[in-house]
Amino acid sequence: MKVWSQKNLEDIRHEYIDFDGEWYLAFGRPEKSGCWIIYGKSGQGKSSFALQLARKFDEMGLRVLFLTLEMGACDDFVNSVLSVGIHSKTNNIIYSDEATIKELDEYLSKQRSPDVIMIDSIQYFEQQGGAKAPEIIRLRKKYPRKIFVFISHVDGREVEGKTAYEVKRDSFKRIYVEHFKATFIGRGKGGSRGYYIVWAEGYQKHWVENIKSDNDGAENEETYQ
Repeated sequence: MKVWSQKNLEDIRHEYIDFDGEWYLAFGRPEKSGCWIIYGKSGQGKSSFALQLARKFDEMGLRVLFLTLEMGACDDFVNSVLSVGIHSKTNNIIYSDEATIKELDEYLSKQRSPDVIMIDSIQYFEQQGGAKAPEIIRLRKKYPRKIFVFISHVDGREVEGKTAYEVKRDSFKRIYVEHFKATFIGRGKGGSRGYYIVWAEGYQKHWVENIKSDNDGAENEETYQ
C-alpha cells in the first residue's frame, strides 16, 4: 500500500488542458488524465460532440486515437468527420475500427503513443473487444498521463449496462448530451457556463419548438376555461 504525507500531496504537479473560448466556458481547465464519459440518446449530437472534442484536442497538439467501433469507416462516419472540420491536413488524429483491451494496452505502451483515446462506444468495446470495467480502470491507472474518453448509449437518462455504469463512476468528467447541448455534470469544477452547444441551429430549433408548444398549451387552457 502506497501512502502520501501532506507535503507529498502538496508537491504533486498536475497537468491541465488549456481550453479556451467556448470550451473553457463549458469545461474550464480539466486535468490532462483519467476517464471521461460522454453519453446521451441517439440523434442528439453525442457523436458530433465527440468528434468536435477530438478536433479540439488535435488543434492543441495532442495525439488522438479514435476507435470507431460502431461505424467503422462507413460513409456516414467519414461525412461526420468532415462536417466538424477534420480533414487530411489534420496530423494527430488516427482511427481504428477494432481493438481488444490487450491490443490497446500494447499499442499505448509504444513511444509516442496517443495522448487521448476516444472509444465509440463503450458497449461495442465490451461486446467486440471483451473490455470490462475492472480492466478499463486498470488501463487508466497504468497510463496516468493519458485521457480516455468513452462514448456511451443510454437507457433512459443513465448509461446503458454495468460496464458503462462502473466506468462512469470512475470518470471525473461526465458530459451529458441532449438536444445538441453538452452539459458538464462530472465531479470537480467545470467552466463558468457549464455547457457547450454542439449544433446551434438544432439547439435553437428545439427551444423554439418548446416555446411554441408551451404557448399552444397555454392558449388551449385559456380556451377551455
